[in-house]
Amino acid sequence: MLKQSRPCFEEADAAKDEAEPEPILVCKCLIDAESSEQIVVSPRKQKILSTVARTEEYLRVRRIPELIRFLITKVIADGSNRPIAFLENLLNEGMLFRAGHGLAPVLYEDRHLRAVIKSFDPGNRGWLTPGQVRRAFITLGLTLTETLNERIPTDVLFELLKTTQEKELFSLLTAGVCLEDDSRVDIELKNGGSTTD
Repeated sequence: MLKQSRPCFEEADAAKDEAEPEPILVCKCLIDAESSEQIVVSPRKQKILSTVARTEEYLRVRRIPELIRFLITKVIADGSNRPIAFLENLLNEGMLFRAGHGLAPVLYEDRHLRAVIKSFDPGNRGWLTPGQVRRAFITLGLTLTETLNERIPTDVLFELLKTTQEKELFSLLTAGVCLEDDSRVDIELKNGGSTTD
């Protein structure tokens, strides 16, 4: 019996590697051609995915995550020892504001807005550049809807910031209300003009 030494096997393996490269497996998701395979989704999974999509749409349209973030921020900023009572009062104030009977329970009080303006105008010039105004809005997390070309007096900016945060809060508190009113009208039409509450 002839014994071959180990180096011979290594040479043979090296020659084989050079001659025939190993195939590379490619994920089918990277291939552009249409797949002949059909993905079958069970009815149970379709129902779950449909429920998730409806839930996400409901939360997005009614801006629920933004509302919760606002409420939590107000609780933290207040530092109340009774957060549940504070939240109840805050929600009541919000509903009164939405109905047009109360002041807006905005996140930033007048003193906060004045402090932000002061930080952009430390020399008390009495005005800010359009770039400074944009940065002030970004700092406060507010949306600037107007296009600014000239410098803005600080008192005008203060009123603009104040009204913008009130408008955004009103928009947050009324998100989805029109949708609910529309669905109530649809129900009334289906029931022959009367609602069944």
